[in-house]
Amino acid sequence: MRKRLPVIPIFVVLLSLLTTIVFAQGTSGLHTPVDGAGGLAQGNAFTARADDPSAIHFNPAGLTQLQRPQISLGASFVLPVVEYHGHGVNEDMDTNINTIPNLYFASPIIKDKLAAGLGVTVPYGLRGKWDDDGFSRFVASDFNLRVMSINPCIAFKPLPFLSVGTGLDYYYAESGQNKHINVAMVNSTLTGIPIDNSTPEGFQEGNMHGDAFGYNAGILWNITPRHSIGISFRSKADIDYEGKLKLSDLSGTTAALFGGEDFTSHTTTTATIPEMLSFGYAYRHDDLWSIEADIQWTNWSRFDVLTYNFEPTNAVLEANKEDVRNWHNTLSFALGGEYKLNETLKIRGGYTFHETPVPSDTFEPSVPQGSRHGLFTGFGYSCGKNLNKGIDFAYGVLFGEGRNVNNSVGDSVQGPIDGQYDSIIHVMAINFNYKF
Repeated sequence: MRKRLPVIPIFVVLLSLLTTIVFAQGTSGLHTPVDGAGGLAQGNAFTARADDPSAIHFNPAGLTQLQRPQISLGASFVLPVVEYHGHGVNEDMDTNINTIPNLYFASPIIKDKLAAGLGVTVPYGLRGKWDDDGFSRFVASDFNLRVMSINPCIAFKPLPFLSVGTGLDYYYAESGQNKHINVAMVNSTLTGIPIDNSTPEGFQEGNMHGDAFGYNAGILWNITPRHSIGISFRSKADIDYEGKLKLSDLSGTTAALFGGEDFTSHTTTTATIPEMLSFGYAYRHDDLWSIEADIQWTNWSRFDVLTYNFEPTNAVLEANKEDVRNWHNTLSFALGGEYKLNETLKIRGGYTFHETPVPSDTFEPSVPQGSRHGLFTGFGYSCGKNLNKGIDFAYGVLFGEGRNVNNSVGDSVQGPIDGQYDSIIHVMAINFNYKF
């Protein structure tokens, strides 16, 4: 790790901007598992079946299974509940319901041979807020993120038992993060004089946006009419972010260092959405019931070190251009299925487990995530002429494993943020479907 100026640890408040901007999410802090109610009700174990328009997201090869043009419009509603306990402080993150929309359209071009589709989803997103005067206000206070994906794709069936698909991913991201600056602590560190507790706190605003391209591909192999295997891959995408970092209400030596009470810098960086590789096995018992098991690998180690560029800049910012994250790769597991009660109604259920990529030594409150277990249920209902109208509904709960964190993040700006972080996330999703 590069050597930093003695005052630099104070300015971790200036340089954790992208912690939230890159990969925080409404459900747990990372990738949102809310890309369609039908798949969500089955724990998103949908790689080897993928027989509705949301195959665009799960495995584009599944589009060849569609017999008619279909459109699906829906949204997921995510309610995270996060609690902190440590150093005699008990604090709840403000509860916000995050709305995450999705839209899919898919159609056969040559029946049973060639199909195409378009998906619009929000695979990454977050909105959260700790108390303005709370334990983490100098590290993470108010933060939000939304990454939209536009995904056109095509699928074809070269053999009766084999389908392949591929698509383009376009991502557009917007994010912001606000926090306080402990000006009294900074002034004391710079001058060596005792802390003046009467010094007003400063404030930081960070807003950035960016875009990127990636691709995805999938294979669906129907081994027998009852057994199928699916493999899906989504590439990395390097998002080039730009925006502004604004500092206000500075005073004393801190103000002198930044040339006044207020300072604004144009900021750029590049952050990588990681590769994802999914494998699924599905079993269908005639037309009555089916079950699937999935495993997914995500290359979170790409989220290693963020390098920032500032214009204008100074010695403090230049010495802090690198922010070490050191996230690690993860495996996720899913098991789900559905049962056909009659011609119009299917019931569904599923379980998921997601490892956290965030190590304890770089954990901080804008991504308060531990590994999590999820239980889901829901139904699919069809009606109308030839059952061309339908609704999918899902509800689930993600139980986060508690994080007992003991690290040095924030020590120099406020005191430690270590302690116990507990979370539970409620997710409800609904999709309206129409077959032409």
